[in-house]
Formats: sequence, C-alpha cells, structure tokens
Amino acid sequence: MDKQYESIKNKIKKLMTLAGRGVQGEAENARRLLEKLCKEYDISPEELLDENQKKWHIFDIGRNKIYKDLFSQCYFSIIKGNTMPYKSVSQSKIAVELTAMQYAELIGLYEWHKANFKRDFEEMKKNVFTAYCRKHKLYHIEDNQADIKISDLTPKELERLWKIVHLQEYLNDTHYHKLID
Repeated sequence: MDKQYESIKNKIKKLMTLAGRGVQGEAENARRLLEKLCKEYDISPEELLDENQKKWHIFDIGRNKIYKDLFSQCYFSIIKGNTMPYKSVSQSKIAVELTAMQYAELIGLYEWHKANFKRDFEEMKKNVFTAYCRKHKLYHIEDNQADIKISDLTPKELERLWKIVHLQEYLNDTHYHKLID
C-alpha cells in the first residue's frame, strides 16, 4: 500500500506541475484530470499532498455488522494499525480522522470490497441453499434434468456444482422425522 500511496502522490504532483507549466493541451488535460480527482473525493490538490493535515470524514457504512467489520478491516489496512478512533454520526454513519490521501484510498478500497463481498455473498447464499436442498433431498428432478451429463456442463457450471457438493459436507446432519407413518 505504501508503494501505491507514493505512486498516487507522484501522479498528483506531476498533474499539478503539468497543470501549472505544461504546454496548452497538456496543461488543460492535467487540470481536468486533477479537478476530476479532487471533485470525486471532495478535496483540494493541496489537501491531497499534505500528509499531516487530518480532518474528520463521514462514511455511510450501513447498519449491517458485516459491513461495519469490512469497513474496519479496510481502515486498518490503510492506516496500518489496530485501533480505529471514530465518532458515531448516526446509526449508519461514522466519522474517522484521516488525511485527504488516506480518505481517497479508504473510500475506494471500501466501496470496491463492499461490492465484491456482496457479489460473493449472494452467490454463496444460492449455493448454500442448493446444497441444503440436495443434502436433505428437498429437490425435484424433472425428466429433462435427469439426462444431463457432466460433459454437458460449462466450466463455470461445473465449478459451481463442485462448490455445492463441498458445501453439503459442512452442513449439519440432522434430519426431519415424519410424525405420521
């Protein structure tokens, strides 16, 4: 992350230099890119480069404990620490004190991981549900599905099938007992 941080900082410095001294087209493009970056994170170029100036930034992390934990992990990976001083703004928002560069890095990292986690979690829920139904024999095989061969499956379908089979092993072994025979 330190290399990435330095790389971003160097790009911003180069953009600022080009915006100030570059040839007409270069200067204009550099100014536009710099403005876009600053507008995206609601910060000034000076704030981006000032490594000592910290201010409170508000993050809407929702009420779900998983996303609060995910946010914390992203925060720790940026800050390189294991404590997170914060202010509670509302039930779904918190404020943390960061430099502008840390803020820009954290918001990008958290939003990416949140979206990625949501995709993985939704896929996992579908797979667990299918594994559960298979383990407890709650499925109904239609005539056209009974003839499907492994060789007919795409690599992605085959991978999903293996995930489901492995998930079945981790589910509990309790079974329903009929009350009426």
